[in-house]
Amino acid sequence: MLRNETIHKLKSMRLSGFALALEDQYQTNGIDDLDFDTRLGLLVDREYAQRKNNRIQRLISQAKFRDSNACIEDINYRADRKLDRQMILELATCQYIPLARNVNIFGATGAGKSYLGQALGNAACRKGIKTRYVLLPDLFEEYRWAEHQGVEKLMKFRKLYTNVPLLIIDEWLLFRINEEECQILLQIIDRRSARKSTIVISQFDSHEWLDQMPIQVAAEAITDRLTAQAYTITIEAKESMRML
Repeated sequence: MLRNETIHKLKSMRLSGFALALEDQYQTNGIDDLDFDTRLGLLVDREYAQRKNNRIQRLISQAKFRDSNACIEDINYRADRKLDRQMILELATCQYIPLARNVNIFGATGAGKSYLGQALGNAACRKGIKTRYVLLPDLFEEYRWAEHQGVEKLMKFRKLYTNVPLLIIDEWLLFRINEEECQILLQIIDRRSARKSTIVISQFDSHEWLDQMPIQVAAEAITDRLTAQAYTITIEAKESMRML
């Protein structure tokens, strides 16, 4: 009865990892041969590992990836893709994020650039770093919805996209945007500049971005902030990864 009460109390305190480890110890032959400190250490290790895993899963869910299984380990380094393995492994350490450096990923449709971007985002989540993945058209839709809902929602939108440590924007300037959308981008990118990291995934080279934005001064400012001292990855494969 005492053991059951202890398990129940641990679960009620949300120490489920500790409780499960203790149940395992009760059922393990020879566990009594271990000293108290060793047994306690095993229990704490289980609880710590479970909490860490739960946080990672929560961050991945909050990131809103389209492919939450995208990971660095599964990246295809086929010769024709001309990927710099060393650079990608360096980025996977996420050391660029505290330095507020950006990453620009270029490639044709089906090259696998979205997968790579989300794999880098997944790596950040594993490091406990808050991340947000969004398609550029969806970002504009979120803004318009927040604006319609009132000041509080609009402020929440701006806080999210300004302050999240790693922002990944896919389908970057796939189509020409209007003046309002250009101003929205300028506000977000300008406030993130030198403070937070942004990954941009685009079919167009950075010099072509200027033609996709109607306000020249804003276009130049956005492009400059995203490309200055940024890591650049260009996937040159001609064969679509979607066909493999």
